[in-house]
Amino acid sequence: MSTVVILASSRSHGNTRTVVDLCFPHGNVALEDLAQLDIGYYSYENGNANDDFLPLMQRLLVHDTWLLATPLYWYTMSAQAKTFLDRFTDLITTRKELGRQLKGKRFGVLCSGTDAVLPAAFAEAFSLTCEYLGMEFIGSHYVRFIDREPANPDARSLAAAFVGKSS
Repeated sequence: MSTVVILASSRSHGNTRTVVDLCFPHGNVALEDLAQLDIGYYSYENGNANDDFLPLMQRLLVHDTWLLATPLYWYTMSAQAKTFLDRFTDLITTRKELGRQLKGKRFGVLCSGTDAVLPAAFAEAFSLTCEYLGMEFIGSHYVRFIDREPANPDARSLAAAFVGKSS
């Protein structure tokens, strides 16, 4: 099984990337950085059909497990992560042949933030989306940061354990 990380942060080398590096210390994972792509908001008129979203989906679909890496912003996912998920609508309306390929994929979330704990409702949007699309939601893993450093000294082993669930 192959895994891809979708980095959904405003900073390509911030705390969320640190979480990815904790999980994959040798960089041995496919990585897609949404900050480096032009992905527009969902458009009822299909106005963003020529942006980077569909080519990204074609690259993602070759992987069995998807890990969305997002910072915790205002108790939820980043705007980049939300835009990415909103664009799944393209896959169930205008590009159904791609949308059907989501079924059976595994989906998890890596999250960074400064809050003491991840809000209880954080994972719900992801689990419901996966349920709707026939994907398997494997859960979320949160790493708290204090002064740009992981607060938990066991962050690396805990992250590795989560990623081990996704393999």
